[in-house]
Amino acid sequence: MRILALSDEPSPRLWGAQCREALSGVDLILSAGDLPPSYLSYLTCFTSAPIVYVHGNHDDCYAKKPPEGCLCADGKVVLVKGIRILGLGGSYRYKPDAVHMYTEKEMKRRINSLRSLLRGTCGFDILLTHSPIRGVGDQDNRTHRGFECFGPLVEKYRPAVVIHGHVHQSYSADFIRQRDYQGIPVINASMAYEFDLPELAPHPEPNRRAMRRLLKASEF
Repeated sequence: MRILALSDEPSPRLWGAQCREALSGVDLILSAGDLPPSYLSYLTCFTSAPIVYVHGNHDDCYAKKPPEGCLCADGKVVLVKGIRILGLGGSYRYKPDAVHMYTEKEMKRRINSLRSLLRGTCGFDILLTHSPIRGVGDQDNRTHRGFECFGPLVEKYRPAVVIHGHVHQSYSADFIRQRDYQGIPVINASMAYEFDLPELAPHPEPNRRAMRRLLKASEF
């Protein structure tokens, strides 16, 4: 499966006449946040690939005007083309009372609220976040700090890939697109990056109750 991961800044290649050609061959588009909703809606006009997103810390506007024709995976597991995607958007809290910002404790609480669902779905294939795992592509400042609780989550369920945004390619001349965490690729989706989904490990079928929740959550 060919995946296009996006985050933080619209790609000039996808925001104009070249868009249809650029999206040719893409099977799934994943947005890791902080992109204009109109940008994601625009992409739906040039591809039949599903577009799945989580919120970035600057996506307050999505509450009033969400991307049209796209699927929100934030805070849940969705099933798209047979792929289980867990979405955990938002950044480390650096402003009080801001939407889509969380303390470490708050993000851990979000994860704990999904434990029952994750048992039923037998885990997930892709972890789609806005912020990185702490120490894996984040920065030391409070604004771009990653979440420590993502690490144990990935270690327990061992998805095929982790995709995040938040740390822009333009922030550093030494930008690293892909890192490794416990043998699992971690991809920074900054602007746009295309890749093939790694081979999925065999897993039991989700139970009936979890499957019903998956299908309901996966409706566009």
